[in-house]
Amino acid sequence: MAFLIIAPGRDTRALEAELRRLEPGLDLRVWPQLGDAAAIRFALAWNAPAGVFGDLPALCTVASLGAGVDALVDRPDLPETVPVTRLAGPRLAADLAAYLVAMTVDWWKRLDEQRHDRSWRPRPPRPAPRIGLLGLGRMGRRAAQAFRSLDLEVAGWNRSGRADDGLPVECGDDGLVRLAGRSDVLINLLPLTAATRGIIDARLLAALPADSLLINVGRGAHVIEHDLLAALDAGRPGRAVLDVFETEPLPDDHPFRRHPDVVVTPHVAALTDPREAAELALAQWRCVERGAPPPDAVDRVRGY
Repeated sequence: MAFLIIAPGRDTRALEAELRRLEPGLDLRVWPQLGDAAAIRFALAWNAPAGVFGDLPALCTVASLGAGVDALVDRPDLPETVPVTRLAGPRLAADLAAYLVAMTVDWWKRLDEQRHDRSWRPRPPRPAPRIGLLGLGRMGRRAAQAFRSLDLEVAGWNRSGRADDGLPVECGDDGLVRLAGRSDVLINLLPLTAATRGIIDARLLAALPADSLLINVGRGAHVIEHDLLAALDAGRPGRAVLDVFETEPLPDDHPFRRHPDVVVTPHVAALTDPREAAELALAQWRCVERGAPPPDAVDRVRGY
């Protein structure tokens, strides 16, 4: 029974070393070197090439090398009977929360303005911001915890309108607009599905308070780009922090790179830790070995 890593263009040497350290007898293969493809039952994938899963007749589970699964749930080469899972552990969630807090505090305390001003004129911070979270899965809940530790008001939006920790939650189209209207900082952590594609549009952006902050760490396709550019010029939001984009790497001539109120980071809000990824992947691998359902399987119809 073989374990395959499919991650073209990504340096997986640290991950491979952790997998071998934790499971010395592991039959580990790295695409495109498949060996006997009929022996491969588990694949750990990121940006898997089209058609690659069709070459793996004994495949039992595919795990995303990260929290997002949108590139895996609707592939014609991946049979519907094959479970799709993700590697979204506590380290990844904590790292994402740290990024969100850092970007929020930078805006809240006007640290960017203070850094570039040599006149020694302290600027007062903005009022303590109200935080709105689009998506309350594992990453969203960890972010809520981090913001609450700063005594900030936090509310969320999700499909069900419920949360386990007493967080105020909105749902539906009207609830989305209500959340935007009460959020000085609106953060997108949603999975990319047919229902969430383009969710950050002109209507939602117009509901934001003036001089607010938008942070997108979901997927680039959540944002209608020309709507966001027009909204920034109108001051709602006053700033956008974007870590994900429809085209990655973001082209040098893209308007986001030139806009004075856009902060661009190169998809680094939370980077997969090789040790945590290896531990999580091996836990799923062992379930496959004994014929048990793997943990963290997603609903391929809903897309998360």
